[in-house]
Amino acid sequence: MRSTVLIAVLALFVAACSDEASGVVDGPADEDVADERPYGPGAEVGETYEYVLYVHCGVRWARLDGVWWETKPLDDDSANPPDGWGNPYDAGTMTLVDDHTAEYAGGPGTTVRFERTELSEVPFECE
Repeated sequence: MRSTVLIAVLALFVAACSDEASGVVDGPADEDVADERPYGPGAEVGETYEYVLYVHCGVRWARLDGVWWETKPLDDDSANPPDGWGNPYDAGTMTLVDDHTAEYAGGPGTTVRFERTELSEVPFECE
């Protein structure tokens, strides 16, 4: 089970084809997973990056600049992303506002603010 969760989480770190109108993202191949900006170290304050966010169990965690960032959970009360979001991935942009704050713009015109944590390991399980 842990390996399935890890594969699903790692899959969010790659560029994938998207339906720009809906934000829905096709699941990426495992061999395409990369630890590059903005997911891995090196994201720069003030920069906006194309970003694929794993939202299958709701919106709560994002990996940026090599660590996990957290927001107040956002879901449909059934552990799914809110209506209008892609599932299991949503395509949008992530902006590193400052060293402790990032904003994801995706879903149906929604902006979500994430706060930096010091967690480098996957902080959640999602089935």
